[in-house]
Amino acid sequence: MIIPIMFLLITIIEQENHYINKTVENIQDNKLTIVTNDFQREIPLLTRKSMNNLTLSVIINRKPLVNATEELITDINYKLKEKEVFYEKNMGCIISCNVTDIKTSKTNPFQLEVSYKIDSKFREDSNISQGKKIYVELVDDEYPVYDPFAILKADTTLSNDIVYYNQITQLENSGVYDNAISGCVIKPCPYTNYEEHGNNNTTILNCINNHYYHESHDGLCIFCRLENKTSCLDYGIETFVIPTGIVEKAPVSIDHVLLNDTEGQYMGQVHILDNNTILYLDNGHKNKYGL
Repeated sequence: MIIPIMFLLITIIEQENHYINKTVENIQDNKLTIVTNDFQREIPLLTRKSMNNLTLSVIINRKPLVNATEELITDINYKLKEKEVFYEKNMGCIISCNVTDIKTSKTNPFQLEVSYKIDSKFREDSNISQGKKIYVELVDDEYPVYDPFAILKADTTLSNDIVYYNQITQLENSGVYDNAISGCVIKPCPYTNYEEHGNNNTTILNCINNHYYHESHDGLCIFCRLENKTSCLDYGIETFVIPTGIVEKAPVSIDHVLLNDTEGQYMGQVHILDNNTILYLDNGHKNKYGL
């Protein structure tokens, strides 16, 4: 009787040890999942920080980038490496994370589509390996995304996130844009039904005074703006440039039209909003904004 009882005890102990080991493994796996998810939540913020740094540096240096997406990816990955060191030192988790691709969203030019690969582990026999795609909003009050388009295209000055146009040459009636203004911080217009701009002057003036940006199939995406391009195949954005002079016709008061330096400008009719605010718009943009 003693031997069978001993075998029974050994079996029970082995089962208990197996259960304990599996419990420890499950706890470790759950911890790895939690830590990995925490790390991934860092990526949108780091992306916005990098975009803030990149766009501001182009404005300060007044030099376009050759490959904006590659420079952004490099900057984000550098920040991710710093985070990897922090996580290994403070949490004992070995993480390798790299952004592999980044581009503007096909349906929302105020979003970036970020693709990345992440590997994480606490020990050799337990790891997480994933490839993911996330969408990151460009808009962030703490880390604003700047628009260098006017700075790179025209003779302008910058003060308090407002672009002041000093001179736009080689355009018929371009004098109406002397001392014109536009914004340089990308903020999507809250009036998402763009035809509502024409409902009353309060709406359009609020949009203009806040220098909001709008989705545009003809406008430039943020990366083409950073590279000082004139045309863009991606879904882009546009904003108003507010002229100071009144004539019957002048170049259209939309940034990607007015600042098109490959003979892409075209004329628009004067549209008076109030005693201090006018726009020059073609029929297409009048219809778009309900004016």
